[in-house]
Amino acid sequence: MALEYFVGIFENDTQNPLSHLDDEKATIDKLLLTHNNRFSKEIIHNEGIDNFINKLTLIANDMTVFHFSGHQGDGALQLSDEVFHNKGLVNILNNAPKLKMVFINGCSTDTIINALQNVPIVIGTTTPVYDHFAKTLAIRFYELLLNEEENINNSNLVENIFRQTIGFQQGHYRDPGTDAQRGAMALDELTKKIDNYILKVHKNAINFDQRLTYSIPDEYPIYSGFKKLEQEIIKEEDLDEKLYKYYPYFLCIHLYKLSEYEDDRNGKYQKLGQDRYKTTRRIFNEFLKFLKFSAYSMIWSISKSDPQFTTTLDPEVKRVLRENLTISWQSNDQEKITEDLAFVYGNIPDQYLQEKPLWMDLKNCAVQNEKDFKQVSRFFFDHPDQNQSSTSQYIEAESYLRIFLKRFRFLRSLGIESIYDVFYYQFKYNSERSYVINKSYYPIDSRPLLQGYETGEVFTMKDEKVQIDINVHSVYVCTSSMKEGIMTQTRSLNLSPFYLDINSASVAADKIKLFYLDRYHQTGNKLIYEAIDIDNMDIEHKKIMIPRNPILLENQTINGNGTIKLIEEKKKLLAHFNTIWELIS
Repeated sequence: MALEYFVGIFENDTQNPLSHLDDEKATIDKLLLTHNNRFSKEIIHNEGIDNFINKLTLIANDMTVFHFSGHQGDGALQLSDEVFHNKGLVNILNNAPKLKMVFINGCSTDTIINALQNVPIVIGTTTPVYDHFAKTLAIRFYELLLNEEENINNSNLVENIFRQTIGFQQGHYRDPGTDAQRGAMALDELTKKIDNYILKVHKNAINFDQRLTYSIPDEYPIYSGFKKLEQEIIKEEDLDEKLYKYYPYFLCIHLYKLSEYEDDRNGKYQKLGQDRYKTTRRIFNEFLKFLKFSAYSMIWSISKSDPQFTTTLDPEVKRVLRENLTISWQSNDQEKITEDLAFVYGNIPDQYLQEKPLWMDLKNCAVQNEKDFKQVSRFFFDHPDQNQSSTSQYIEAESYLRIFLKRFRFLRSLGIESIYDVFYYQFKYNSERSYVINKSYYPIDSRPLLQGYETGEVFTMKDEKVQIDINVHSVYVCTSSMKEGIMTQTRSLNLSPFYLDINSASVAADKIKLFYLDRYHQTGNKLIYEAIDIDNMDIEHKKIMIPRNPILLENQTINGNGTIKLIEEKKKLLAHFNTIWELIS
């Protein structure tokens, strides 16, 4: 689970000092230190206006808790040397994307907290407050909050903790400055101090249920929430079909389960639970696999046009690439995989990518999102499929799903093409030769990007060109783009031998069924493939082993639908793998 990021501002006016503010800062700082497994922190103490602005500039988009203690009045916070106007602070906090809670511990801060409509939880005051009371209340609040495992992930829990804090103050509070608090009027005086403090929960804040656990988990709006998000994206991008139909096979089949609300078979995916959680986790896994395999494909493709390229690759890059082919995806630490992805892509020079928009998108995706990928990887690694996850963990997975759909738009222009037959020399005229290529494409359903996209294609080339690239490449990722009002398809990446279409050797050749390369088993000298869509599959059918020794291919079948040898003859899987293995050795 990702760390909370606490930003605490403790600023004392030298002309009108608060005698208990330093104690408040020191105690809260120590509390956070003892809970550093859940909270990281940035404490700004009497650093003045320049450091306040400089530091907040760097951390505003990462902080999840913002706390201010000090003087507030005349529409501004009083820092140790100058004032900072409330209007500017409100704009910063209302637009901090990860912010969950704000606590403004000063006099009459209600104008600030009333303006923070886009912050899920805000705490402040309605009148001037006593210095010692402000200190003890804030310390007690954070003591209670930090003792809870969920901390600020649940607005109901925070409200309860706030009321408990008030209860402790009501039960026993002694002001060291006067004994009057213990007299006959003590309760009335105490009530006035307590009533100064208020907590507000803004459930209309943007992405409230993504920043916080939904206040009533059992009523989390799976159906309506996901459908609303889907409609937002369709409207923004002017799409004409259901969203899942714009994704390639390895993502489409999982998103289908979350999107087909009217399909009775998919009822279990429309509510918080293990089935939906597992599917969301698979979407993340398949996305990382695609990024991983695309890196190999790019390096292979570059080396064909520039044979010296791989000799210039850092030896450490080659070591990382070899390692990631030999370690099973299921057993590998996926947080490390995200680091490896950023490292490998970061070592592919932009000069090779400038004419390849998808390649540049993939590099930017792996490098720029490394931090977020690591957080999500850590979360899914800590809460694997077989463990009983809590409702709040299910909802955290929903947060990733929303980010995935909104952020990685380039995936919606991709499709998977499988070449299952090439007929050579079907036609010849003068110096031109023609080939008939039979192929299948996914998504299967018709969609605007693919109207008129035929399963057969005539490929023509001149006699002097001795090789036809298509005859040894089997599974491609294709990009769709609009040029002058015409939708075109471009083969952008060769994904063999990392994705294997097992239907290409069967009577169902026109329907793609992909397996991914889980690992190269060096000791056994074989490639081990896993099914992408494992639901409703027998255990024995979820895995395929392809020996690198051609003699051993002869009698092995796949689900009774043809031999591995037949696939190898058509797809040249071993030739592909040998080429790539040599490049990175």
